[in-house]
Amino acid sequence: MNRNYTCVLVDDDLMSLKILRALIGKTPFLQLEGMFDNPIEAFKSLSEKKVDILFLDVEMPEMTGLELLDTLSEIPQIILTTSKYNYAVDAFDYDVADFLLKPIENYSRFLKAVRKAKANLEKPEIEHVLNGTDQMFIKVDSLLVNFNLNDILHIEAFGDYIKIHTEHKIFVVHAKLRTVEEALPRNNFARIHRSFIVRLDKIKNIDPSNLEVGKKVLPISNSYRPNLLSKINTLS
Repeated sequence: MNRNYTCVLVDDDLMSLKILRALIGKTPFLQLEGMFDNPIEAFKSLSEKKVDILFLDVEMPEMTGLELLDTLSEIPQIILTTSKYNYAVDAFDYDVADFLLKPIENYSRFLKAVRKAKANLEKPEIEHVLNGTDQMFIKVDSLLVNFNLNDILHIEAFGDYIKIHTEHKIFVVHAKLRTVEEALPRNNFARIHRSFIVRLDKIKNIDPSNLEVGKKVLPISNSYRPNLLSKINTLS
């Protein structure tokens, strides 16, 4: 797929912003849409305009990069920038494309991270959705498995994979939760957390911070709760 990918920089360190801007300028398929040294201002912009890739500093005053991710209802491909190795664990938990260790001086390492994000954006993880039906084909290992969407209880992010939970079996699929979310019928499924999507008619009960689906109790993030409740109201 030959197209430009939009990106935004968020970092309270002006020198880091300058370095990243220069690296993006050397990369033909990247298009810089904005730079922010304040995560609050970045949140306002990201809430209004969708971008493909977000370069995000972890340690910032007022709001950390990870806290910013928790507030976003639509999360782009994330490349974390940090001066500490221990945030690599958080990178896994937040399903980010990659992380860059500061100071960011190596263009080859920068390009490797960007190509990971680009590959995620182009990856045909969901092979085919049968429009107007309750069927979806998803690649499991080397097979295309025809899923009946009515059988799905919830879907869970698991690093570079997802777990599709049904009443009788759990399927592990190499896919991003974001890609699956975009393919699912919006009237039947809702994202409730950065790590979970649920089928609405399988929900047993909802309390202020959790819901029960099947035999599992799953957390509801504050940023996803309004959308969930609006869909529940639509069904009632």
